[in-house]
Amino acid sequence: MPLLADSPPTPARRPAPASGDRMVLGFLAFSLTAALTLELYFVLHAQDLDERHDLFARGFQLYGRGDRTYAGQGDVYLPFALETINLCVVQVLNCALAHAVVRRRAWRHPLQLAIGSYLSGSVVLYFWHAHAAGYPDMPHHSVGGYVLFYVPNLPWLVGNLWMAAASFRALVRSVKEGETSR
Repeated sequence: MPLLADSPPTPARRPAPASGDRMVLGFLAFSLTAALTLELYFVLHAQDLDERHDLFARGFQLYGRGDRTYAGQGDVYLPFALETINLCVVQVLNCALAHAVVRRRAWRHPLQLAIGSYLSGSVVLYFWHAHAAGYPDMPHHSVGGYVLFYVPNLPWLVGNLWMAAASFRALVRSVKEGETSR
């Protein structure tokens, strides 16, 4: 009969992620889900969205009251380019970030700062492009049109700004701790 001392040690369990880490992981899950559903659908059907009648197409047609390019009309190339980069590059980085958060990797905060900065910047670019041009792809310049244009994009703007700011604070705190330990 083997003794207890002879049994292999049980691996140490990682502590549960902190609440801020859980929020990051939740936002990454939300972003990945949106990318693999709505954004993938848009990238695959940007050229024929106005001819489609399924659930996602109807959703994009509703959003088209704020920006008709997402309904497949007009110059769809800026939204297509932004969504393609988001789908093909950023989601891979988001998966790497989720891994870094769970495994507590040292490169987590630089990556999180980069992703949050890029994505919030791309939302601001999308907003500014429309504003500077006078909202040419908004069929009716009404309160409803502006609400449909801005509100659906706010989770990406606010969520990514929050992720970037949280990582910036963590990096600054790390640098300050390094300076005081000298």
